[in-house]
Amino acid sequence: MIETLTNQVSIPVCLSLSACVINVLSSELNAQNPPSFVMPSGNIYCALIGKDNNMLRCEIQSMLNPLPPQPYPNYCQFDWGAGFLLPQQGKPEVLCIGDTIAGTNNILSYGKTWQHSGFKCISQRTGLMCGNPGGHGFFLSRQQWQAF
Repeated sequence: MIETLTNQVSIPVCLSLSACVINVLSSELNAQNPPSFVMPSGNIYCALIGKDNNMLRCEIQSMLNPLPPQPYPNYCQFDWGAGFLLPQQGKPEVLCIGDTIAGTNNILSYGKTWQHSGFKCISQRTGLMCGNPGGHGFFLSRQQWQAF
């Protein structure tokens, strides 16, 4: 496949019918499972980060409720409790961040499941449940949270 750039827009040119079909199927799969999403409420944003998309970062605009204590005084000089960072293996960690991943337009509708790079998230009206291949994960909502 050859790509031609026109006004910074990528236009695929297929050298064979099979290459076009493979490209279309791959594009449809990526469109169904983008590497980031936002809940319909706009309160929770998630994105794959890190080398090889090996971590899932989910932020909750209303902050974790109740706010967990920091491991020790002045541990976090930024926004403590803005969500979780979930590695592919291991338990989630509370975010200490000075930036945001907010702004994605990919809405994960209630009742839908998102799967990417071994992570799985389920969107419900009651909140968001995400897990990694190792069986660890978290639940986020305005009213409560849980890490497991």
